[in-house]
Amino acid sequence: MAGLRLASIAMSKNNQNPASSKAPKLFGYLALLTLVAGDSMFAEDYIRANTTWTLWLVLAFFTLFGCGYFLVKADWRRVINQVPIELSLLLALMIGSSPWSAYATDTVSGFAIQVGIVVMGLFFVAVFSWREILGIFANAIRVIIFGSFVVELVASTFKGSLASIIPFQNDNIVQALARSGHLFDGGRIQGLLGNANLVAAWALMGVVTFAIEVAITKNRRWVALASLIASISMIVVAKSAGIIFATIAVLVSAVVSLLAEGKDKATRHRYYRIAWSVEGVAMFFVLVFRRAVFEFLGKSPDMTHRSDIWRRVLSLISQRPLEGWGFTGVWVPGVKPYDGLVVINGHSYFQAHNAYLDMWLQLGAVGLILFVILLTRTFVNTWRLGVHHSNALYLWPLLILVTQLVRGITESRLLIQSAMLMLIIFAVKASDPESLLEENSKTPKLNQLEKLSKKPISRLKNL
Repeated sequence: MAGLRLASIAMSKNNQNPASSKAPKLFGYLALLTLVAGDSMFAEDYIRANTTWTLWLVLAFFTLFGCGYFLVKADWRRVINQVPIELSLLLALMIGSSPWSAYATDTVSGFAIQVGIVVMGLFFVAVFSWREILGIFANAIRVIIFGSFVVELVASTFKGSLASIIPFQNDNIVQALARSGHLFDGGRIQGLLGNANLVAAWALMGVVTFAIEVAITKNRRWVALASLIASISMIVVAKSAGIIFATIAVLVSAVVSLLAEGKDKATRHRYYRIAWSVEGVAMFFVLVFRRAVFEFLGKSPDMTHRSDIWRRVLSLISQRPLEGWGFTGVWVPGVKPYDGLVVINGHSYFQAHNAYLDMWLQLGAVGLILFVILLTRTFVNTWRLGVHHSNALYLWPLLILVTQLVRGITESRLLIQSAMLMLIIFAVKASDPESLLEENSKTPKLNQLEKLSKKPISRLKNL
């Protein structure tokens, strides 16, 4: 048995060799492209009509087939064994909610989409190493960030005349052009995805990804550095209050994890208690002085009607607190009870703008408990991976997860598309055996970063 396990691990390492997996890597990019495109189509609260739905569905089916194929060829049994039980139960509850769902057909459709995302996530876990996954996400985020700047630059430069020269425009393109083009006038930019909050979230994930790229790569480090600067700039011009809070949480998590590495258990836990206390006090003051805080950030005290949306969602939850209304992933337009539930200033909203309330609404108290357990276990596992390993690479899943957890307070996208993909990857791959990880040195990451920061200075002195 031990020999079979070692052989299985060796096969996994061979499958994760970037030089021998060009075709799987292509499907990795296609999977991420498909889900990010889905994010963009669901922008404007999931109901933005788009002329590329057919193309997207064809791409999704093709990508899903390829991911499934390479998953089966890889060490899929080990990966299946690493799937947390709460994730399996949550998926079972999604389809299991169809008998009492208020929209049974949409529940089945939503579950089918989630199964596809799970297959894609398991494909990433089985086929790629952590370094390869980071590389795929880094390149995809680069396209989003630099593409968003290009879109906004063109829209800002030709504002007022751009719509007249586009031969294939429709009402949605005209509306998108009207929202874009604020790169020079101080307005919020919408970017490549047509949604400022979406672009800001990807920008924060870009900051995390490119900062780690700078730390772990030796070749073309200037590309990662330029991408890091562009991502920071994108957060500034996108002006998303929720991402500002997520950025603070990411910074705190990064600092605490770096300080805790290499320390004894008592010292680590003391750091954790201090961090939780500071964050608790900060949250209390933000809650008490939220009007002043949000006005300083240029936002309304209710964070753009979110408190009103949450009240309406809670009223629905109170009608079915245990079983929920049935899983759908996204609120489907024209389907009760969501159709007309939240209409503010003539604009319909089709999400709870809170992933945790949305899960409670759809799958009841049981679903919410399973979801929280899944998030908690994934956080603990990624924290251990990031703190106990000396390679800065392994901070990436932790900090990206923190981004998604905090983002889930004001957005529901943690339940769907690319955010759900990341959650599945982190929940499963954080349990990879030590033999599949890169070498763990005795030098803590903080010391490595100090040496890295001194190299440019020493080079300048030698000139």
